[in-house]
Amino acid sequence: MSFAAPRFIVLKSNKEYLGIIDGNGAGDGYLKFSSETQATSSYAKFEVEEAAAGHGLVHIRSCRNNKYWEGVRNNPTEDGQYWIAATAKKPEEDQSRDSCTLFKLILMGTATTDTVRIMHVHSKCRLCLSTSGCVLANNNTSSDDIFTIINRESLLDLPRYVAFKGDNTHYLRLHHMERHPFLQFSSSNISDPNMTMELFVNNDRMLRIKPVSLNIELILDDIHFFSIRI
Repeated sequence: MSFAAPRFIVLKSNKEYLGIIDGNGAGDGYLKFSSETQATSSYAKFEVEEAAAGHGLVHIRSCRNNKYWEGVRNNPTEDGQYWIAATAKKPEEDQSRDSCTLFKLILMGTATTDTVRIMHVHSKCRLCLSTSGCVLANNNTSSDDIFTIINRESLLDLPRYVAFKGDNTHYLRLHHMERHPFLQFSSSNISDPNMTMELFVNNDRMLRIKPVSLNIELILDDIHFFSIRI
């Protein structure tokens, strides 16, 4: 059964989110699941466009580099294996061409679920994860071929850096006592560098907050973060 996806999606597998590699290197545009990719990042945001061919076929475009998914052969001798990358400048619906950008989202279970398999139309192979977390379309069966689709517009967009103001009109600030860090609403200076907090969204969709001035080498465990469910 084909799946009517939201316009903007985030894909998740094994508690990691899909993003594109973007480091000015040979692997730019390749798709990869990584624990470093945050759900709200532009690297993880993809737009689903209905194909003119219909039949539940779609093009998927990266909102980071504005390019479409396509199958790429790293080695011309690789039979029936494509790496999936957001490298196509325009959609291609000729299914006989390697540059075809058509995919099909196949619903798993009932219409109330959000898990899918994804077929690369040109090769007629399902997408799966490689051992490195990159995405392949090949003829080999794999248990890592089921993905969770999240409606990107359902996610809360937050700034990266924030400050918190308490009921006492003072700002939350990092202090140290005998080299032990602690937080207290005690600063009245908005420019105090010890009150700047950085936000992270974990793969379990917990919001984590870290004082920017806290040396990362001091962070031994989660005690230096506090978390909010979003």
